[in-house]
Amino acid sequence: MLRHLVETSPPMLRVLRERFAGRADVAIHDLDLRDDFPPVRDAALVLSVLTLQFVPIECRQALVQRIHDSLAPGGTLLIIEKVLGAPPLTQDLLVRHYHAHKSSHGYTAEQIDRKRLALQGVLVPVAANWNVRLLETAGFHHIECYWRHLNFAAWIAKR
Repeated sequence: MLRHLVETSPPMLRVLRERFAGRADVAIHDLDLRDDFPPVRDAALVLSVLTLQFVPIECRQALVQRIHDSLAPGGTLLIIEKVLGAPPLTQDLLVRHYHAHKSSHGYTAEQIDRKRLALQGVLVPVAANWNVRLLETAGFHHIECYWRHLNFAAWIAKR
């Protein structure tokens, strides 16, 4: 079974190419998912792990549709994304807990703030129900949120 890995970051592409050098079962694609998608048909499983949040909102529906169309009937999409809490008070609480979690793992307040600023406007999370609507609109069925922790959530969706 051929696995397709998609990346656009030159440092991450180098790591992938080193890690999977010589592997005939892995194809590495330097693609911008806003415009392109690997040549995959009848896939049994697609993983989208912390990916959509980096795709501009206006491009997400087309990408989710391409994922749906690449799956075999009965195929599965597993998606993990950062999500917004609703209402804003919940979002503030989730962010505070997440920063406390990072702090408990040795990150300084300066490191946490630097990371937040670096991702501002690049990582754009949406509410969990917005992601569910993306999946429904693309034609997915049996959509289930199977994991949620602080401001992260994961869904399984069947074609």
